[in-house]
Amino acid sequence: MRANPTKGATLAADRPEVHLRMLVSDDADWLVEVDRATASGLARGYTWDVDKLAAELDEGVWASDDDFGWAIVVDGEPAGFTLVTGLSGEDARMSIRIAPRLRGRGVGREVLRQLADHHFQANPHLLRLTGRAHEHNVPMQRAFNAAGFRMEARYRESYRATPDGPAASEWGYALTRRDWEAGRHRLGDLGYDLHGLWFEVDQTIDGPQGHGLRFKFLQEGRRAIARYDAHRLTDGELAGIVVGDVIRYRFVHTEERRSGGLEVMGRGRARLQRRGDGRLEVVDEWSDDTGSHGRRVLVERRDES
Repeated sequence: MRANPTKGATLAADRPEVHLRMLVSDDADWLVEVDRATASGLARGYTWDVDKLAAELDEGVWASDDDFGWAIVVDGEPAGFTLVTGLSGEDARMSIRIAPRLRGRGVGREVLRQLADHHFQANPHLLRLTGRAHEHNVPMQRAFNAAGFRMEARYRESYRATPDGPAASEWGYALTRRDWEAGRHRLGDLGYDLHGLWFEVDQTIDGPQGHGLRFKFLQEGRRAIARYDAHRLTDGELAGIVVGDVIRYRFVHTEERRSGGLEVMGRGRARLQRRGDGRLEVVDEWSDDTGSHGRRVLVERRDES
C-alpha cells in the first residue's frame, strides 16, 4: 500500500516549482489571457481591459494595505494569479486562477500555503484567510483541504456564473492565525484525501446486498463526512475520523419499510486501499442498533457521467 495514495497524486520529484511575486503593469497582457482561459461556470472571469488593468497595476491598486495581487510563477513562467482583498481587517478573502494546463499538480495547494505564510507574517492584525469554491469545483476544494483550510460553511445559492444563470452553492474555507502558527497548513498529507470523491458498491462480501449503494465523501483534516443513498435506504449520513488508512465512524439513515420510514443508527470501521487499477476502495465493516452487521467493498467511481 502506498504511503500517500491520493487520486491523481504525482511524485514529489515531478511537482513543479511554485513561487509568488507582486503583480506589475507589464503583467497585464498575460493576466487578461489567463483570466479568459480560466473563466467558466465554476469561476467568473474579471473581464479586464488590458490598458485599464495596466494603469491600475502601475498606480498600485493591487499593492495596497487592503488589496494585494500576486503572480503565480511555475517553473519560472507566469501561470496564474491570486488576488487577496480585505487585508486591512481581520478577515481577508482570496481568489485564485491557475492556467488549465497546470491543474492537478499541487500548484493550488502550494499557492495557498505561501499566501498564508506571507500575509499572516506581514499583517499582524489578520486573524483569518478565507476563500470559497463552487460546489462542483472539487479540485479547488481538495486544494483547500490539502493546505489545511477548514471547511466552515455551505453558502446556498450564492453563486451565478452569469446574471441570468442558475444559482449554485459554494463551500466556504478558512485558515486562522492559530492554525497557521500551529503549522496546520504545512502538515503534509494526513492520509487519504476523500474530498469530493464518489464510491459505489462493487461487491458485497457479507451482509445485505447494496442495491446501488453509493457514497459522496468530504474530508476536512482528519474528519470525514459522507452522504449516501441506495434502493431502500435514504437520507444516510456518517461522520468519522481518518487515521492513516482507517476511518472509524458512526452513521444514521432512514430505511424504507412497509410500515414507513425507520431510523437506524450504528457504527463502523472502514479500511482504505488502492486497487490494482489505481482506484480507491473502502473495505467497510459495520453494525447497527437493529442487530444487523456486514462487510462490503466500496469502489471509487471513475466518472460520474
